[in-house]
Amino acid sequence: MEGKRWTGSETSRTIVYRLSSSFDMLAPYYDHLYSADANGVMAWLRRENLRLMREVFPPGGTLLEIGCGTGEEAVALARAGFHVLATDVSPRMVALTLRRARSAGVAHRVRGITLAAGHLHALSGHARFDGAYASFGSQNCEPDLVGVAEALARLLKPGAMFVCSVMARWCPFEVIWFALHGRPRAAARRWPRGWQEAPVALANGQRLHVPVRYLSVDDLARAFAPHFTVERALAFPLLLPPPYL
Repeated sequence: MEGKRWTGSETSRTIVYRLSSSFDMLAPYYDHLYSADANGVMAWLRRENLRLMREVFPPGGTLLEIGCGTGEEAVALARAGFHVLATDVSPRMVALTLRRARSAGVAHRVRGITLAAGHLHALSGHARFDGAYASFGSQNCEPDLVGVAEALARLLKPGAMFVCSVMARWCPFEVIWFALHGRPRAAARRWPRGWQEAPVALANGQRLHVPVRYLSVDDLARAFAPHFTVERALAFPLLLPPPYL
C-alpha cells in the first residue's frame, strides 16, 4: 500500500475532478470493502463515531454531512431522528445514499446533493445547520480546508459543532505491521507532508490512485482557525489496524 509521491501541479479543480471520477469508480465496491457488515474495524469505527455525534448534536437537529459515501451514517442518524443533507463529490455515492435512505424508510429525513467540500459556499442560501460532520478521511482529499472552514462558519448556527475524522500522519499499527513485513517505505508513507497518491484496492483486483495528504490535529486546527476551536481530539483507533488491512 505504498503511496506514490504526488508532485504534479494540478489545480484544485483538477483534484476535484479526479476525486469525483475515482469515487464514482469505487462506489459499486465500497460497501463490499468498507461497510459495517463487511469490515469489522469499520463497524467499530462507525459505531463509536455515531455515538459521539449523537452526544454532541442537538436531538432532532438538521445536519450537514461532507463526504457521505454510500450513506451508512446519514441513514443511521436519520433513524435516530436527525435530518441530514448528505453531500459528496461523487454523484454515484450520493445516488447510493438516497437509495439506502429509501430502503430504510427514512427518505423524508435524508436529502442528497453532489458537491465538493470546497464548494460548500454554494449552500449559502440554505437555512443554517445544527451541526456538521466529515467522517473517515474525506477532508484528507480536500485541497481548500481554509475555504471549507469559512463556508462552515457561515452555514452553522452559532456554537454548533463540526465533527471531523481524518487519516492521521501517525498510525502505530500500520508502522509496526509494515516494518515487520520488511516494507520500511510503506511503514513511513504517512510521514512526509504534502500531497501523495494513495492506492485504493477495488474488489475486482484493480487499484485507484487517489490524491491525499495526511493530517495532524494541529494541521486541522490551523486550517479551521479562527472560525473553530478544538474541543476534543481522539485517537480513533489508536492500536487497531486501519480498515484496509
